[in-house]
Amino acid sequence: MSMSKSLPIYKQIRDDLLQEIIQSNYAPMQLPTEAELCERYKVSRMTVNKALSMLVHEGLIRRIPGKGSFTNSKEIQKKFAEARSFTQDIVTIGSNPGSKLLSFETLLAKDSPDIARLFDLSEGEIIYYFERLRTADDIPLALTVTYISGKVVPDLPRKVLNSSLYDYLRTEKKIMPNCCDYEIRARMATKKEKKLLETKETALLVVKHKSYTQEGVPFEYNESVYLGSKFFYVSNAAYFPRIKGLEEE
Repeated sequence: MSMSKSLPIYKQIRDDLLQEIIQSNYAPMQLPTEAELCERYKVSRMTVNKALSMLVHEGLIRRIPGKGSFTNSKEIQKKFAEARSFTQDIVTIGSNPGSKLLSFETLLAKDSPDIARLFDLSEGEIIYYFERLRTADDIPLALTVTYISGKVVPDLPRKVLNSSLYDYLRTEKKIMPNCCDYEIRARMATKKEKKLLETKETALLVVKHKSYTQEGVPFEYNESVYLGSKFFYVSNAAYFPRIKGLEEE
């Protein structure tokens, strides 16, 4: 790896390791030790530790004391109140994100009083409503239902919804979403969800949240259902050991 003067060394190491993870260069999914990485990159252990800590925070690897660092590519770690899009989630595990728009409607606030009250809209203002199927390498992983305030986002092109909504909001609308007020519960998939997610008797993780602009204006209400075997939530980047127990039954 050739070092760049414009980017901190630990970030360059992180990027280099990410590429190797994506290319599945580590089998059986274990990274080299810190000592081996120090030797490879000719840097201090502190620098290597910072690079690995970034990968842990992003949900890409887990570090097991006394054993080493292991890739976490089979599961997607999400952090409460972190405005990380589904697209970003999937990119972090080295897969190609996909989005299929299932429905799209422009509603009047008077026809959706609960959502209008949440967004503080008058009767004649509009609300965008859409449903999407989200995939990784064309494999269905999640379904999302989203309401967007037309007062905050006055125009929302349908084509945007075939990729990352949050990328569009950040780059085109200069809106930095602040996600909060989470509700998370588990339930079994409905007949419709089984068909769309191509699954059978599977537990789903149902996540509801609201999003606000950087000025504190509510503009999004989202309900997502994730395959329970692929996603998990954490409150921070702390390590939790995988122990023998019910998961192996």
